Amino acid sequence: MNCLYLDGAAAGVEERKRYAFTAREREELCRRFLPLGGAVPVVTCGRTELYFPCPRAEAERAFSAFLKERAACSREDNAQGSGAAGFFFCGGREAVLRLFRLAAGLLSMLKGEDEILGQVRHCYEFSRALGASAGMDAAFQAALSCGKRVRAETKISSLACSIATLAANAAFRFCAGGSALIVGATGKMGGAVLKNIASKGGWRIVATSRRHAFTASAEGVTAADYAERYAFLEDADVIISATASPHTVFAAERAAAALRTQKPRLFIDLSVPPDIEAGVADISGCTFLGIDGFRAAAEENNAKKRSAIAAAEKIAENRAEQFFADEAARKCAPALAALPEMERKSLYVLRKSDAAAFCARAEALLAGKENP
Repeated sequence: MNCLYLDGAAAGVEERKRYAFTAREREELCRRFLPLGGAVPVVTCGRTELYFPCPRAEAERAFSAFLKERAACSREDNAQGSGAAGFFFCGGREAVLRLFRLAAGLLSMLKGEDEILGQVRHCYEFSRALGASAGMDAAFQAALSCGKRVRAETKISSLACSIATLAANAAFRFCAGGSALIVGATGKMGGAVLKNIASKGGWRIVATSRRHAFTASAEGVTAADYAERYAFLEDADVIISATASPHTVFAAERAAAALRTQKPRLFIDLSVPPDIEAGVADISGCTFLGIDGFRAAAEENNAKKRSAIAAAEKIAENRAEQFFADEAARKCAPALAALPEMERKSLYVLRKSDAAAFCARAEALLAGKENP
C-alpha cells in the first residue's frame, strides 16, 4: 500500500481548501482508481490523503488527471490545484505506519483528537462500499483497531482532545455568557461545539444545519432555518460555523449589512474550505478566528500529554509491526507449513514476541534463502 498526502502542518488553509474534495468528487476519484486496484481518499477538515495499492507513477498520473479535469470544470482560477505537485509520497511499510499513526490521532494538530478515528472509518467504509478498498481492507481494519487501543490504553484523550472543545473555550474566553449562533449543528464538529457551549450555562444558542432539519434538545437552544442565518447575526455575540459546504456560508459584505449595531463579536470558522470570509475581521467590533488559529492552543495541550503521546507512538509502532508479521505469515504460509514442527512453534513464538525479527525470517523463507 502507498500514500499521497498533503502535509496539513505545512499547507495553509487556502491550499488545503483546493483539495477538500466533496463526497461526489471522492466517489469519482475512487472510480478512476478502480482499474489500478482501488483507492481510499481520506479527506477531513485538516487533511487530504490518498491510499492506493498501485505503483506511485500510475497513481500520480491518475490523480493529476483527476485534479486537472476538476480544475477545468471549476470557474475559479485554480491553476495551483491542477496537479499533485504539493503532495508528498510514502510507500510500503512507511505508508502503513502513517495510516496507523493517523488513526491514533498522532498526525492531528491536536494529538489524540477523537474525531479522526471516526473520520478514517467513514472514509474507509465509503471506499469499501464502492469496491475500491480491495487489498487495503486488512490495513485499514488493523489501523482502526490500533486507534481504539491507543485511546483505551493511554491518557492521550483525557485532556481537551477536540478542536470543538478549543472553539468552545475560545467562546468562553470572549464572553462569560451571551448569544451564540452555531451553523452546522447536526455535524460531528458542530454538534460537539453545541454540546460544549450548552453545557456551560448562561448562553442563548441559535443552531442550524445546512442539509438536515435540526431539533433543539437542550435548554436554551433554538432551532433555526439555515436560510435565515444572516437574520440571527445581529443578536449573536459568537458565531461558529462548522459545515461541509464547498460554498461560503457567511460573506463579509452580507454580514456587514446584517449587523445594525456595533458591539464585540467573535466569528469562528472550523471548516475547510472556509465557511466564513476572513474579511469579517474588517467589520467594526468583529474578530475572526479560523481553524489554524487554534494551533497555539493545540500545542499547549499537546505539551501537557507528552508521556501519553510517547506511549501512543509505541503502540502504533508495535501494532504496525504485528500487522506486518501477520501479513508475512499469510504470504509464506506454505513455506511455514513445510517446516519441522519445533521450528514452526519457534517461529510462532517469535511472531508474537519480535514481529520485526519474524518478518525478516519470513522474507528469507519467501526468497528461498531458508530451505524447509
